[in-house]
Amino acid sequence: MNTSTKDGASRGPSPENDGCPTDAAKVEASRLAVLRRYAILDTPAEAAFDRLAALACELLETPMAMVSLIDETRQWFKARIGTDLREVRRELAFCDHTIRGGPDEVLVVPDLEADPRFASNPLVAGSPHLRFYAGAPLVGPGGEVLGTVSVLSTKPRPEGLSEAERRGLRNLAAMATDELELRLQSRLSREAMVRAEAARAAEERLRRAQEAAGVVAFEITGRGGTIADVAPRAGGLRQVLGLSPGTVLSLRHVLGVMHPEDRSVLAAEARRLTAAGGEFRLELRVRSGRWLQARGEVEASKGQDQMPNWRVSGVVLDITERKEMELALREAELRQRTLFETAPFGVIVIDPATHRILDVNGRVCIDYGYTREELLRLSLADIDALGDSEAIRVRGRAHAVRPGTQEVEAQHRTKSGEIRDVLVRAQGVVLGGRDVTYGAHIDITARKAAEAALRESEAEFRAAFEQASVPMSEVDCATGCLLRANAAYARLVGRPVEDIVGRPFSDLVHPDDRSEDFEGFRRVCRGEAPTHQVAKRYLRPDGSVRWTELTSAPVRDAAARIVRTVAIVQDVTERRTAEERQALLVREVDHRAKNVLAVVQAALRLTPKGDTEAYARAVEGRVMALARAHTLLAAGRWTGARLRALLESELAAFLSATGTSAEGGQRAELNGPDILLPPASAQALSMALHELATNATKHGALSAPGGRISVSWRIAGESDRGVLWLRWSEADGPPVAGQPERRGFGSRVIGATVREQLGGTVRMVWEPSGLICELSVPLEQKR
Repeated sequence: MNTSTKDGASRGPSPENDGCPTDAAKVEASRLAVLRRYAILDTPAEAAFDRLAALACELLETPMAMVSLIDETRQWFKARIGTDLREVRRELAFCDHTIRGGPDEVLVVPDLEADPRFASNPLVAGSPHLRFYAGAPLVGPGGEVLGTVSVLSTKPRPEGLSEAERRGLRNLAAMATDELELRLQSRLSREAMVRAEAARAAEERLRRAQEAAGVVAFEITGRGGTIADVAPRAGGLRQVLGLSPGTVLSLRHVLGVMHPEDRSVLAAEARRLTAAGGEFRLELRVRSGRWLQARGEVEASKGQDQMPNWRVSGVVLDITERKEMELALREAELRQRTLFETAPFGVIVIDPATHRILDVNGRVCIDYGYTREELLRLSLADIDALGDSEAIRVRGRAHAVRPGTQEVEAQHRTKSGEIRDVLVRAQGVVLGGRDVTYGAHIDITARKAAEAALRESEAEFRAAFEQASVPMSEVDCATGCLLRANAAYARLVGRPVEDIVGRPFSDLVHPDDRSEDFEGFRRVCRGEAPTHQVAKRYLRPDGSVRWTELTSAPVRDAAARIVRTVAIVQDVTERRTAEERQALLVREVDHRAKNVLAVVQAALRLTPKGDTEAYARAVEGRVMALARAHTLLAAGRWTGARLRALLESELAAFLSATGTSAEGGQRAELNGPDILLPPASAQALSMALHELATNATKHGALSAPGGRISVSWRIAGESDRGVLWLRWSEADGPPVAGQPERRGFGSRVIGATVREQLGGTVRMVWEPSGLICELSVPLEQKR
């Protein structure tokens, strides 16, 4: 209890000094629980509490009043007059001292500044400089002090409060408590109404759910074999049983709609229950084939006449769909077990935590040589070559194809110790709330051996392919692109292997040959021809052409589809060149033979015949000139003759240091590039040069001691197949009086040969020092 001073100040007991701290904590916890029950903290202002605060100001003539509630850490104002504060910390609250007093005590502090408990309080020492406080506790129904109704002033009140004012303040606090309780009861009433409505709605939802699910609740009372009463909604029971509306719900009628095989079960259960009562749970069929489940309880007793009285309450629901699902599940399980046992590969079921083998099919027993009972005593580590569960897990995680699924190649040991290659595809599933792993184990020993043999064969083929001296290639039928090419093929087409693989093979073929080559390739890819053989040209990056003969054949995949072709290419460029050269030689020999005969005929016809011996020498010389040209052409396989060689054959006697010069030394000088004359030009020029040499020997520079000749030549034009320019110059021979009055036979032969046969020009100048003859001859001749 609080004790009041003469000036009205009151002091309450301290929890630290009066009572056990544990008891004080319990009191505080109880107080806070009651406060929370009212659910009022931090709620908006309410007129009833505001009026109480205003009434306190008027009654006690103070500028400030509030209705306060105190929780663990703060004083919160439900209503306040004369201040904007919504709350203060509990250690600063004057009302915290009020709630420590008795439930009927009013705490009055005439001068807060003079009271050592409050003098240092920031609300006293600082703004708003409070000086007077009086508060009455808000006491809950169980005596818990929840807060206060208090008044304050910035002026001290030495006289404190009169007894009448104290009673008035207590009454205001009681009114505030009543308002709290009224507010609580109103809220509880609303909540009870909400709960009642929710319960009604839940019951209605339950009823609708039962109806939707085919559940029918029933209650029937009876005496002996007679029904005395049936609870409402019996129509639903008749409907689910298949009885007509209004049918009496007697055991006889119910038995009449049951499936014949289930009637005896229902009749026996009815006799037991009506005699002794008890719970029941039955699954029965009606004649329509639908399944029903009935469960409930029977209360049985006997009257004074020993007649049994009974009351049945329970539910009936249609479980046809569930029974069908159970039947389908059993069939599915049977199918699964059948597939499990007849699978053409081993199936091992293990516990993923321990790797213990839980089940196997017959194939596993055959493949591994164990009985089923022996395998069920083993773990996966006993048959896996790794021999360690953790190593098996690490391998499995490294070969996960998706969460819960792994596919890995392993090696397993049979009972006899043989190591077999196995492809394992493991899938984790949950059966009956338990994690298990199904593993399909496919023996791939034979396949691995075949793959190894194939790799070896492929390596041998690759080595033979890459190192072959014959060009080889593989082409994709779908794209026409090169899949593979060896080094010999790359050398043939003049490109690195990495530049041609992946490119269409037709890109490397001469444009004139592509159409025929590609059509033959497509025929092989379509299966219309067993092979493709073609002679074609490859166009190299430098512009050169290589003639080849290609033979390609189809390659089929495992499904017997033609997917690519493999080709062997033979470079026949040199052979074709030789053949073309031979053909050209034949044509050239034929043509030149005809030309020689024509030239001989002309020489015979044009050579003067007055002097038989001179005639014979002239004809012989000209025929020998042709013979020398013919010899040079034959040595060059009729590809042409060197100009210098022609000149050397005509002037051989004058080119050596032991020539006929009186002083000795060389009398003929040759200057010019190395030029290969076409066959036609070679024969014609040999005649012209022979006439010039003959004239120089008989009449010109070579006819006198010390005379000499100089022959120079060059090519005039942009290429080495342009125009030949040749200059024949004589010096130091007999003096020349000028151009002869009459053209000799030699001049006519030179003119006819150069102009008419070769299409060139001739210019002769008779200088005093000797003859100068200039010839220009086109080297490309038209036939």
